[in-house]
Amino acid sequence: MQFKILLPSAILALSAIPTASSAQGVSLASGFTDFSTWSLYGSATAINATPGNGFTYSNLELTLPGTGGSAGAGFAPDATTLDFNQAFSFDFHFFIPANTGIRGDGLTFTLSDAPGVGGGGSDLGYAGLSNSLAFAVDTFNFGGEPESPSIQILQNGDVNPLAYTETGLGDSIRDPNWQWRATFTYTPSGLQDETGDLTGTIYHTDLGTFSVTATSVDLSNLGTAVAAGHQLYYGFTAANGLADDGHFVTSATPVPVPAAIWLFGTSVAGLFGFNRRRLA
Repeated sequence: MQFKILLPSAILALSAIPTASSAQGVSLASGFTDFSTWSLYGSATAINATPGNGFTYSNLELTLPGTGGSAGAGFAPDATTLDFNQAFSFDFHFFIPANTGIRGDGLTFTLSDAPGVGGGGSDLGYAGLSNSLAFAVDTFNFGGEPESPSIQILQNGDVNPLAYTETGLGDSIRDPNWQWRATFTYTPSGLQDETGDLTGTIYHTDLGTFSVTATSVDLSNLGTAVAAGHQLYYGFTAANGLADDGHFVTSATPVPVPAAIWLFGTSVAGLFGFNRRRLA
């Protein structure tokens, strides 16, 4: 697999965007996620690399660039517990490499009671995952469907959206600098009825911000009920059908400076500070 690098400039630019914050949920954008530990399905693969530019990268490759007819999924190995009468949020980085072929089909962030991969093509690797929620970035459309690229809220393995926003981005959704960041948030009704609003947002430092919201979504039958709420697996799906786009979710962290170098740097800084004081 060819490993793609999220440019350090992209990481720094995206760090200016506020991190999704909630007492519940997971930030995959602010901390390092090792996707090689995740459960992989279909065409999905995961690889880690430290290319010598000061960062370690972990890439979840859901579909392979240049190879059509594939569908893949990756899910965290452990379920998370969510109380649907409280807010939750997830965030992550994703990219679709530049391509000159047909754009399609898209990827999703999914919360499901059971991990797996659904149908390919326009099903986004999501269709058929019952008892689930998804925030989709849909990059292909047939007639009568939302004009792509669109962002959508999906439920219960159905790719007919509860809500959608047409972004008008065209092929620029394939970002050559790989600078997309996304958030998926839930705001409860406040009525203790496990119902609320779901919002998906994508951010780009050059191309702008796009959001979609589905209101009054009933989550009461989602996931495995436990005393603290509902247990769900979180992860990603994608498919490319007749297109051959690749779909990536990525994470990066700075490489730690070895202790010996750190101590040497501290000593040198102290020496320079002493000299400056003598010259003052």
